[in-house]
Amino acid sequence: MAQFEVKAAKLNKRSMVPPNLPYDKGIAGVVYQGYRFEAEEAPAAEVPNPALGKWYKDSSGYYYWGGALELIQTDTPVLPLTAGIILTAGQVQHGTGASLATAQKFLPFIIDTCSKYKINTPVRQLCFLAQVGHESAGLYYTEELVSGAAYEGRKNLGNTHAGDGVRYKGRGLIQITGRGNYQWLTNDFKVDFMNNPTWLGGKNAGVCTPGQLKYATQSAGWYWNNHTLNAVADEIDIGKTIDEEANLEHFKLITKRINGGYNGLNDRLSRYRAGVQYFR
Repeated sequence: MAQFEVKAAKLNKRSMVPPNLPYDKGIAGVVYQGYRFEAEEAPAAEVPNPALGKWYKDSSGYYYWGGALELIQTDTPVLPLTAGIILTAGQVQHGTGASLATAQKFLPFIIDTCSKYKINTPVRQLCFLAQVGHESAGLYYTEELVSGAAYEGRKNLGNTHAGDGVRYKGRGLIQITGRGNYQWLTNDFKVDFMNNPTWLGGKNAGVCTPGQLKYATQSAGWYWNNHTLNAVADEIDIGKTIDEEANLEHFKLITKRINGGYNGLNDRLSRYRAGVQYFR
C-alpha cells in the first residue's frame, strides 16, 4: 500500500474514498487538502475519463478515486482523515442546527467520534447529529443549565453521596448525568471524570477548552454506542420522509433511548429534516 496526499476536491458517492464505503448517488462530502489515503497502486499522471476502482491524478495534481471530482476553495481548513469518515462543517451545521462557526469548531471531534463508534453511514450520522443538536441546542450547551439539585439522591443515577446531583449534572452533547454514568465513562475512557466532571463540558461551546469539546463529543458517541443506536438508525430509510410510519417509529426509539421519553421529539425531527438533503 502506498500513501498519497489528496488536494481539495469533492467526491460523489460513486467515487467515495476509501472504496468500501456504501454507494449512493449525490455528493458525499468534501475531501480536504492534506487528507491522506492508501492506494494499492500509484495514481496515473493524467486520465481524462478514469475507470472506477483506481486512483488517478489529474493535470492540476489532484488525486482522486475513480472520478466525479469537483474542486473547492483551496483555503478550506486542513483536517485529518480518520478511518474514511467524510463529513463537512456544512453537514454538521445543517444536521444539528448549529452556527457554521460552531460546526467548524466541533468538526474534527465529530469526525473522530463517528470513526471510533462506527457512526459511518449517512443515516447514522444524520440521526446522531439531529439528536445531539437537540440535546445541546445546536452544539452550544455542553453543560445542563439547571443546577442538578433535582438529581440529589437519585439512586437510579448512582447518586448515593451528598452533592452528587450538582456535581454530576448533565454534561456533554448527550447529557451524561449521575455518578454511575460518570464512573462508567471514567472506567471506559481511562480519564478521571469523577474528580474532574467539568472535563465533559463547560457551560457552552464558546467557553469550552479543546479538551472539553473533545470529551463532550466523544461522550455522546460513547452513549450512542452503549445504547446500540447505530442498529436502530440502520432501520431508517434515508430516501423516504422521516415522518413515514416505520421511519418515525425507529427515530422515536432512538429518542426514547436517549431521553427516556419523547421530550423534544418535534425539534429532533426538524433538525433531521433540515439536514437530510446534505446526506443523500
